[in-house]
Amino acid sequence: MHTAAQQIFSHTPIWVWGLLAGLIALGLQQSRDRVIKRSRLVVLPVALGVWSLAGAAAAFGARPAVLLVWVVGATAGISAYTILKLPLRAQALPNGRFAVGGSWLPMAMLLGVFMLRYAVGAALAVDPALARAAGFAAIAGGLYGLMAGLFAGRALRVLAQAPKGTVPLAA
Repeated sequence: MHTAAQQIFSHTPIWVWGLLAGLIALGLQQSRDRVIKRSRLVVLPVALGVWSLAGAAAAFGARPAVLLVWVVGATAGISAYTILKLPLRAQALPNGRFAVGGSWLPMAMLLGVFMLRYAVGAALAVDPALARAAGFAAIAGGLYGLMAGLFAGRALRVLAQAPKGTVPLAA
């Protein structure tokens, strides 16, 4: 007889584990000091923001309340980076690129996004009625937004290092 966790893991599509491996690889890359273009700095938060919002909308519908808690969560995530002044090591370079210090925080955030999506998906597979539960939708939608906001806040903090008068998303 299988436990509930074994049932969930055994019914998880193989591609999900490939996605996890890709996120781990991306997190490892973020743990090292690197120099990146402005455009590359924006790709991850935009992609995760879309993935996050799509996850909330797919799970709970594109209802105004779900979108509102997502926006509140995203705002909280952006604010956290502003208040904490993270990342600690980021510098604009003369060639329109940015030197960003390595950190394990992006890895934790990437794994957090994955675990949130996985947990919500598993919970809804076990009990589809949760999709209509306002409290569950609010918490999950807010957490989806928070994760997206954390990545956006990080990118905005790095972009803020650019000299005044430059176009933040150019190059």
